[in-house]
Amino acid sequence: MVSRNLPGVAACVAAIAAGLWAASPAAAAESGQASYRPVQSISYEFGAKSVSGYFVQQAQTCVVTLLVAEKDDPEQPLPPSPARVRLVLNPGQIAGLDSEQGRSLNLTCGEGAATLLVDVGDTDKLVAAQGLMVPKDFANKAQ
Repeated sequence: MVSRNLPGVAACVAAIAAGLWAASPAAAAESGQASYRPVQSISYEFGAKSVSGYFVQQAQTCVVTLLVAEKDDPEQPLPPSPARVRLVLNPGQIAGLDSEQGRSLNLTCGEGAATLLVDVGDTDKLVAAQGLMVPKDFANKAQ
């Protein structure tokens, strides 16, 4: 009995593994876009930071929860504590996270809040995609 079910089990395991690989951030290029469904794990490294989290669909919005942390340094006894970021995005809205090293993430709430699109790439390019002009010396101009 077991030998007849073995090919079916192997095919099922292979299909699950392929689905997990395709959905993993490692499958996304260093610059590019990935799409996530609610509660699917989101994980990226950009600049000196790492980001992990998820989103849920609530009242036709994307409710995004992210932990932003410094990349692990084996030389440090205790890594700095991460910051939790909570965002509520309407469909079509974009939020951006920028690193000091010129790398960024754009998070876009998809149609009907059914997906979250994550773009990773050069800060200037992703800020321009938002239609924003943020001065590089914003702190100095605010004084």
